[in-house]
Amino acid sequence: MSQGNAVKGDRVMRKILPSLILILLVISGCAWSSQSYYVGLTPQSGEEAMAYYKSGRDFAQQGMHRDAIDQFRKAVLLDPFFSEAYLSLSRSYYAIDSQDFALFYNIKYYEAEVARQYVYGYELVVY
Repeated sequence: MSQGNAVKGDRVMRKILPSLILILLVISGCAWSSQSYYVGLTPQSGEEAMAYYKSGRDFAQQGMHRDAIDQFRKAVLLDPFFSEAYLSLSRSYYAIDSQDFALFYNIKYYEAEVARQYVYGYELVVY
């Protein structure tokens, strides 16, 4: 091999190697962290979180979306994987023309729902 090809190959390895290391770290981190990420994930929300959710749902049905948002946020503070509450937050924020928060909570809904389906393998039931 000529010295020019060796130098060229060395440059390519310098560019590729950090990317390969990063990919391996991400893959190993995902495999390791998936166990701790799902600790505490329950198939049903606690009674207190459910009470806040139902209260928020009642406010939303009456068109009182700001009050509903307060209740839904309390529900997700108690249960960070309460996907139905995230979806309701998204809908209430959309109703008050806050599209940024609506999109944010819609994404949180999908994250929580995917986590629940991954761990427990059940479908979402919206009340």
